[in-house]
Amino acid sequence: MSKPDGRSPIFDSIADRIAKAANLAEIIDSFRRSYDLDHVTYHLIRNLSDAVDSPFVRTTYPEDWVGIYVLRQYVGIDPVVRAGISRVAPFDWASLGDQPGYDEVMGAARRFGLGQSGYSIPIVDKRHRRALLSLNSHRATEAWQEHLANYKVDWHDLAHLVHRKALFEAFGEHDPLPQLGPREIECLTWTARGKEAKEIAGILRISEHTVRTYLKSARHKLGGGTLSHAVSQAQRYHLIAP
Repeated sequence: MSKPDGRSPIFDSIADRIAKAANLAEIIDSFRRSYDLDHVTYHLIRNLSDAVDSPFVRTTYPEDWVGIYVLRQYVGIDPVVRAGISRVAPFDWASLGDQPGYDEVMGAARRFGLGQSGYSIPIVDKRHRRALLSLNSHRATEAWQEHLANYKVDWHDLAHLVHRKALFEAFGEHDPLPQLGPREIECLTWTARGKEAKEIAGILRISEHTVRTYLKSARHKLGGGTLSHAVSQAQRYHLIAP
């Protein structure tokens, strides 16, 4: 029976186990066993500290299947990954049946002996990084829907805990994305729109000196250089809109 908040009775013990786990591989394996799933995959889709996408992935799928997936470049057509990049709401894999690539990827997975039921939870953190937690099972449709109804509230909440643990494993204590304050972001945003410090001061109803102070600190956090460079870096990191 679920708690009043919708979580299952096992949620607290699993959250505690995740918090104390030594690494992400241990976390996703514990997640898999605790919820009687076949496989669990965490995918940090965009590592924005690099010039190119540098995915960080941990999975319980067998190495042979991962090798096939990589060799055949399924990541480029996998509807689960594509939906994870574009959506913000969790989704059942069954809803992707009409998407390009579904039959090819799922057909290969079925021939490999993997289950066809699945559920994915997109994660977008406050610094606009995207990740995807995907859960896979051999359960038939009706049994899977019952399992999903019993535990999806747990999974939604735990996804963000898994994400925080993954970021620590990927980056350690030194998160590579600069931490800009709200005013620094506002000042850079208006600068990107072609406004001068005096105009920004009028828009934000603060002094011109204060605007320049925010812009100076933002430049410093973004590696120094010119204001144009700071704007470019902030856009690259998705801290402000391009």
